[in-house]
Amino acid sequence: MTMTKDKEKIELTRERDYLLRTAEYSAARMLQLDTSSIAIRHELEQKRRGFRLMAELAVNMGRDSDYFKTFVSVTRRINAALNMQRTALLAPESDGAYKAVVLQGYPPDEEELIRERRITVDPELLDPAKPVLVTGFDLPERLAGFRSALELPFFISSPVMLHDEVAGILVSGRKAELPPFLTRLGQSDLETVQTVSAYLAAMLVGQRLVEVEERNKIMLDATPLCCAFWDENFHLLDCNQGAVRLFSLADAQEYLSRFFELSPPSQPDGRASTEAVYASLKEAFVLGSARFEWLHQNLAGELIPAEVTMVRVRRGAGHIVVVYTRDLRREKAMLEAMRRKEDELRLARDLAEQSARAKSDFLANMSHEIRTPMNAVLGMTHLLADSSLTDKQRGYVEQARHSASLLLHIINDILDFSKIEAGKMDMEAVGFALRKLVANAHNGVKTQAAGKNLKLCVEIGPDVPDQLVGDPLRLEQVLLNIAGNAVKFTREGSVSLRVSVAERADSGPVTLLFEISDTGIGMTPEQVSGLFQPFSQADTSTTRKFGGTGLGLAISRSLVAMMGGKIWCASQPGQGSKFSFLAVFGLPEQVERAAPEPTDPDGPAAVQGPESAADLQGLRVLLAEDNEINQMIAVELLESRGVLVDAVNNGLEALAALEKNKYDAVLMDIQMPEMDGLTATARIRENPAFRDLPVIAMTAHAMTGDREVSLEGGMNDHLTKPIEPDLLYAALVRWGR
Repeated sequence: MTMTKDKEKIELTRERDYLLRTAEYSAARMLQLDTSSIAIRHELEQKRRGFRLMAELAVNMGRDSDYFKTFVSVTRRINAALNMQRTALLAPESDGAYKAVVLQGYPPDEEELIRERRITVDPELLDPAKPVLVTGFDLPERLAGFRSALELPFFISSPVMLHDEVAGILVSGRKAELPPFLTRLGQSDLETVQTVSAYLAAMLVGQRLVEVEERNKIMLDATPLCCAFWDENFHLLDCNQGAVRLFSLADAQEYLSRFFELSPPSQPDGRASTEAVYASLKEAFVLGSARFEWLHQNLAGELIPAEVTMVRVRRGAGHIVVVYTRDLRREKAMLEAMRRKEDELRLARDLAEQSARAKSDFLANMSHEIRTPMNAVLGMTHLLADSSLTDKQRGYVEQARHSASLLLHIINDILDFSKIEAGKMDMEAVGFALRKLVANAHNGVKTQAAGKNLKLCVEIGPDVPDQLVGDPLRLEQVLLNIAGNAVKFTREGSVSLRVSVAERADSGPVTLLFEISDTGIGMTPEQVSGLFQPFSQADTSTTRKFGGTGLGLAISRSLVAMMGGKIWCASQPGQGSKFSFLAVFGLPEQVERAAPEPTDPDGPAAVQGPESAADLQGLRVLLAEDNEINQMIAVELLESRGVLVDAVNNGLEALAALEKNKYDAVLMDIQMPEMDGLTATARIRENPAFRDLPVIAMTAHAMTGDREVSLEGGMNDHLTKPIEPDLLYAALVRWGR
């Protein structure tokens, strides 16, 4: 009995233990199922909230043009939808660091502190394919710097990509995890944040596209050209504001709807405007471009000349033609104004040239008319001086000769100045001896200086080359002008000329410095400042006291400039003056031709006469001269040297005389009645018998180019009136024998 009870007791104990174990297992299982159910419900709720967030974002995407405001809204929605406590949007800086541009869920003081931080981002956070999840399961040191910078221990981050570049980083998380009431961040949260970052990227792309479109529209509308677009079916698609402005339209739609009213029915070449538009568009679609002029008109009927450029461009799978229209009204008006201005300038030029020719002709005539009587005056005084005279009579003659020479010098100055003003003064490039030229200039003022007991000094540096290339006549003229003035304005003392090398290249031109100093009356700075101006003198009393035209220094300045140099003066009242000028000359190896003989009749040159009077004895000369007095003077001068002279009055008589008699030379005036000297010379050269007969011009034509005209006309030499006897004799010695 007792054993039976013990067995029952054991069985009951076993049954109780089994039931207890089963109850415990069932309770644990039920608790496990309830926990899983809660987690599943939480996961489903998170996904539901994520989907709802995506739907809201998709609906509102692009509605707000204020993208910063949209960023704030997105971060706020993330916090609410995913039970996040804090969300941040980071933007890259130029140095590689990041800065928080949007913060959501932070206290104001903490938010201000974080905004000032420059946050270093680990490369792990920049991989768009692997968003980062940090929960309580992770070690504290994982991304510790980033977590500390954002004051966010647990977070999800995903980069916002724009054209394969990181435009920002979306970070959303919690300050603390409180399971089971707030489950840890999971995969669904990760996917939601990644999707939101993709949304932000799409929004940024859209923003960029909008900005590009806006910029393009602004640029297109701001261009001054009218711009329009045509498709391959010849439909006008769109235009810019330039089209509206060009045709004074209300808006772009009016341009599109009334385009064919903006051209006259036909173009200037006769083509119908509508047909020509389609033909040009077809050409642009086929060839890629077209350019032509077009006549438009606005709705008021005002014609608008334009230049049209058509360019084919790709659009999607096809092409469109962009048409640029440039208004040519202003350009045409400017061209017309330029044409009128050119016509006015051409007329002014023709008038100026006509005036210059008239001036040149006047100067030539004046030169001829003045030199003809001057020839008589100088010739007669020369003949009279060679006759038997009393001392008193000889004094009168010498005074007359001196006055005539001064008058001739003034005439030459005026003519030289006129040549320079008219641009007809040419510089020679011939070889000459500098020291001989300086000696000639010295001799030119020696008599005048001796009359005032002035000492003349000449110093030429030892390194100054003697053989030079330039215009010796014009150089001597400058020296005589300045030295003559120095002697004129110096009562006592001396006048000195010094020549030195200012600059010399190894192989090239040499620049010489000429200095003429005197101990004369001197000048004030004000007088020096106007010294080289035409018709200028030191003061009004100078002309009355010393004489002169005031042209010599102005001519000298121009001549020095033509020689590649400059001229200046230093002076003080009562202490004399020092004139200096630079001139550039070539070296002997640059000589192309020797200096011609005789020297320029207008230039101050010392010319040697014949070696002896016997050189002209028996020479037979034909003289063609229409002026009776000049004819008589020439005959007297020639016969005084044993020359046999036959005189005629014009070219026709000269030709007749040549047919009857044989002559050694012909002295031919240029301007004569019946037949002038150039025509007569041409007729002489037509006869082979007279091909080598020397013909020498003896004329009052002394302008620049007159000598060349004589030589080109077949003459051998050119002498200008008033005739210098020594020049005449030298020419006959050279050509008559």
